[in-house]
Amino acid sequence: MLYAMFMAFTLQNNITKLYASNFLTGLVFWYATEKLFMQSIGLSSFDIALNAVVFLAITVLFDVPSGVLADKWKRKYTLLLAIVCLALCHSILGTSSTLPIYLVGTALYGAYVTLTYGTFQAMMYDSLAELGQEKEYDKHQGRAFALFFTGIGVSSLAGGYIGEFIGLRETYLYSLLPALLAAIVILSTREPKFHKENFDANMWKHIKTSLAIIAAQPLVFHLAMFMIVSGLLRSTQNEFGGLYYLGLGLSAVAMGYANAGKWIASALGQFAAHYVGRDRAFTLLPWFFIAYLAFSLITNASGIVFFMVAACLYSLVTNQAEATIQGATPSHVRATTISIISFLTNVVMIPLSLAFGWVAQNNTPFQAFQVFGVIGIGYAAIWLLLGRRHVRAAHAAATGPAADIELIK
Repeated sequence: MLYAMFMAFTLQNNITKLYASNFLTGLVFWYATEKLFMQSIGLSSFDIALNAVVFLAITVLFDVPSGVLADKWKRKYTLLLAIVCLALCHSILGTSSTLPIYLVGTALYGAYVTLTYGTFQAMMYDSLAELGQEKEYDKHQGRAFALFFTGIGVSSLAGGYIGEFIGLRETYLYSLLPALLAAIVILSTREPKFHKENFDANMWKHIKTSLAIIAAQPLVFHLAMFMIVSGLLRSTQNEFGGLYYLGLGLSAVAMGYANAGKWIASALGQFAAHYVGRDRAFTLLPWFFIAYLAFSLITNASGIVFFMVAACLYSLVTNQAEATIQGATPSHVRATTISIISFLTNVVMIPLSLAFGWVAQNNTPFQAFQVFGVIGIGYAAIWLLLGRRHVRAAHAAATGPAADIELIK
């Protein structure tokens, strides 16, 4: 009895620490003014697109291996390694003065993202599973990422002022302290043993198992397709949002406010997802693509409203989509499955990023966003014709939010 109480306390404390680490890693002061800094060291719109391609190339190379690493190795140490990469990234980006050096920092940032994505979600799910609370995953995951996005929002606002009144380089260097604090927090977490029960020693067999799980379940397949296509559009908001702000003629401080608004809107979507539930979230799915197209067509500051609505809807719907996929995925391939979805997104995004940069440099950033907006509307039509049917079929067996469906342990 005492041992069970101790384990429960430790794991609950684990979840609190995951919350804290997510908030701390979200305190990145350079997000809002990165494109201004890149322009200040002489980089063009196409150079910015090349930087995005380097980031995507790193994620493509290491997305799936990092997911396998998290499933095979300790997830705690995988997250710790990710934060070390983040701290090194801040240091190199903040001291760079040429494109090649900046690309090294971006590569480290890509390593941070790949090591985190899938690992954090799996560690959260398995910590809850050991408590018998895995049905609460969408709520805890939503709150954890709401804190992450809130951290980005707060630091974006502060970063705008730092960049305007202190210096653009300082926004990178000031980001080091919260990253180091996050490393200390993760180091103090306890590794959940839940995912160690079954693991394929052969990496390719492990990957094939994960792919088979996605392909065998129509609902999971269509949700994975949604996450891939919506991930493409979201990537443009993250990687090229600065060009959108520059196209609107915003100052560093105004960029800070706009970027903060985007991430606070994302936090709101994550926090609200559990309460909105699976059925209503998937009903809202097409509206993400509509909001994205709307802001791309508006070339004045009022378009920022739709920019933020798109950010909110993306967070809300992907929270429920991922919760459904997590629930339909065995623990021993949980991180790998999410990493595969991210891998496929980034493979497609590499050529599309170069196309985005070319269109933005030879025309306007708005036209580049419009191209992706049309892609999104095309996918929304496919979802309404095919994907929605599988959601309705799933609800015929189990109605209610994602947290109420039967989850695979």
